[in-house]
Parts: sequence; C-alpha cells; structure tokens
Amino acid sequence: MIEYVGRIEDGLPVLDVLAHAWLPGPSTPSIIYTHPLKITLLDDEGTLTDTNAVLTRARQLGWVATSDYEGWAAPHPDWRAQLEGEHLLVLQPDGSAWYDGTLPATEAWLAAARATGQVFHFTAAANDPNEVAEQIAAGQALALVSTLSWQS
Repeated sequence: MIEYVGRIEDGLPVLDVLAHAWLPGPSTPSIIYTHPLKITLLDDEGTLTDTNAVLTRARQLGWVATSDYEGWAAPHPDWRAQLEGEHLLVLQPDGSAWYDGTLPATEAWLAAARATGQVFHFTAAANDPNEVAEQIAAGQALALVSTLSWQS
C-alpha cells in the first residue's frame, strides 16, 4: 500500500479504488473495495489528524465495523448501487459516486444479487481482497448494505 501524507489544503491525490465481487455465501452478493493509496492527513503544524481518511469518510457516511452486525445487516436507506453489464455505480447519500467502475462478477454472484436486490459492501485498511476478508472475519473492516438495481 502506498501512503500519501499531507494537508487537505495541499490537494489530495486521486484515489484509485478497485471493486472485487465476492460471494461468501449462496445469497450474500458482496463487494470488497481495496484502496492502493492510504491517505494520512496533517494539520497546518504538521500534527497527525487522521491516519486513514478513506475509512474516516466511510464511517461518516454510515459504514460500521463488521463486528457490529446489527449496525449494517439491513440496507442503508441512503445508499444505492446500480449494475449495467460489468459497470457498477455506487451512490453515497449525497448522490455523489463512492464507486464508478467495473465489477467483473460470476453468474452465481449475479444470480444472488438479482434474487436479493441488495449488495454487501466491505472495505478495510488493506490493499488485498484476501486481507480485507480476514479483517471482515476479525471485525476490523467496515461494512454497509445497499439496494441494487439493474440497468438494461
């Protein structure tokens, strides 16, 4: 993982987010997001203010620790996801995109997503989907559930 350390006023780098379709159970269509860049923020005096701005922002938008299953087990009313072919668009509560890119998925993943109409989203302070899955199991990742619609 690459780390950027700086102030918001200096401008932040573009965050490259990757989405990985994951089907941990037959009716649990999930997406693991990885972030190759960790953003650490400093104040004007150079004092550390945020060790992982991406995860802080996710918490502010309603993501919760995977250890708090009741906090994320049902779809969040303000998050939406749309899938058209392999193109996934995930919208935050303010309408801006959390993710706008590709999501190659298996037929089993697509069938589960169509059947449930929702998707489980996971992210953590890791750049490898397997490491994120380990953090999910350990309760150290963040999770959110959204509705999922299909565009034809």
